[in-house]
Amino acid sequence: MKTKFLLLFLTAVLLAACGTPPTETTRPTLEPCALGGDVDADCGTITVPENRDAPNGRTLTIHFAVIPAQNTAVPDPIFMLAGGPGQSAIEAFPFILSTFSRLNQTRDIVLVDQRGTGQSNPLACPAMQELPPDADEEMVRQTLEECRQTLMETADLTQYVTEIAMQDLDAVREALGYEQINLVGVSYGTRAAQTYMRLFPQHTRAVVMDAVVSPSLVLQLQSPADGQRALELLFARCTADAACAERFPAFAAEFNQLLADLQTEQEVTLTHPVTGERLELELAEDDLMQVVFNILYSPDLTSLLPLLVEGAVDTADYTPLLAQALALAGNQQMYQGMFYAVTCSEDAPRIDAQEAAEIQAETQFPLVSADFTATCENWPRAAVSEQMFAPLTSDIPTLLLSGEADPITPPHYGDEVARTLTNSQHIVLEKFGHGILSVGCIPTLVADFIEAGTAEGLDTACTANITPPPFFVSPLGPRP
Repeated sequence: MKTKFLLLFLTAVLLAACGTPPTETTRPTLEPCALGGDVDADCGTITVPENRDAPNGRTLTIHFAVIPAQNTAVPDPIFMLAGGPGQSAIEAFPFILSTFSRLNQTRDIVLVDQRGTGQSNPLACPAMQELPPDADEEMVRQTLEECRQTLMETADLTQYVTEIAMQDLDAVREALGYEQINLVGVSYGTRAAQTYMRLFPQHTRAVVMDAVVSPSLVLQLQSPADGQRALELLFARCTADAACAERFPAFAAEFNQLLADLQTEQEVTLTHPVTGERLELELAEDDLMQVVFNILYSPDLTSLLPLLVEGAVDTADYTPLLAQALALAGNQQMYQGMFYAVTCSEDAPRIDAQEAAEIQAETQFPLVSADFTATCENWPRAAVSEQMFAPLTSDIPTLLLSGEADPITPPHYGDEVARTLTNSQHIVLEKFGHGILSVGCIPTLVADFIEAGTAEGLDTACTANITPPPFFVSPLGPRP
């Protein structure tokens, strides 16, 4: 079951599009459109070569949406860079719309579906959606291999890496007539933001990076160690919290007992919390750890974890824990083909099996890099610039955001990036997980930063008042 729980991906329909590349004087036609959540926007497309070294070859239609400023617009818009890799910016934006409400008063918000996502020649793997939650590694790998073969009929999978995608982004900027833009990147979107800063510094006014992917971070390699760190922080947080410590005085010990119980696979029957389907699953120790890893992303879910662990130990009922993982899977909007097209070129070549084994040996989390590199064996690999993995030196104003307890992009990656950005500030929220862009006063600070166009003098005192959800001490909720 472990591979399916780890991926937590949904799929979408595969489309292909072609047309004529724009010239410098061509402005795209914009048409009114409605995004998810009844967000009104103006949508358009540009057409670019799939391979810029073969301009007469296949072309791609890059879709974008512009949410016009509510009042008179200043000339530098916000371009949002989605995570993943594999999220569509247009599909993801409605979930964080309120974060941009103040900025949208005077700035256009531009959402570009990165090539391979959304309607920009999506690299989707529909068969992945049909896999059972307890699909083993071989079943997942075979499904992805069949997807790869299908995608290669309509796409050159070496042409979807970050550097090429950021050339598309700049082509949209140019087509819309913006001289400078502000970037807001989340998770993988921070890798994209750093790439754009390096390629097009003259067009980058200011940058916000949330859940920072540093040049040294290899997706799938460091995650066991970073997940262990987040889990230990959760144990310590419960011990330091009066209500949690009183109600769950042996939280860490119970957690370890649960792992011991699952050294022998357990059969679990439950109803899928999203689809209503009745499921019969086999649960083992590694499966539990991958469920926990995904729960650690969210402070809302980590506040439930001591209660869920106690229930599983006392009653051997694993249904509530698994329901959380399945609900998380149902909330994902990812294009798996794009994920592997990017990561098999940018991350898999940097994974050393010996280093991965040494990292995993020090943690309770399973080794996931072996499955990942095995999947990548047959995926075409693009030539990626070594500059992608070198520290970015820049004076472009940059605001970095991290959650202290993030299991995948913890604060030390943000610190690493900040060291070579001379006009930067790094905000770390204690006890929070992956992605803090919409938390508390952070949207206000982001707006203050972008409006000022500098990290100097940014007053972050309000972050001291931001606290995570309290621990649940019963199914009814936290202590009154």
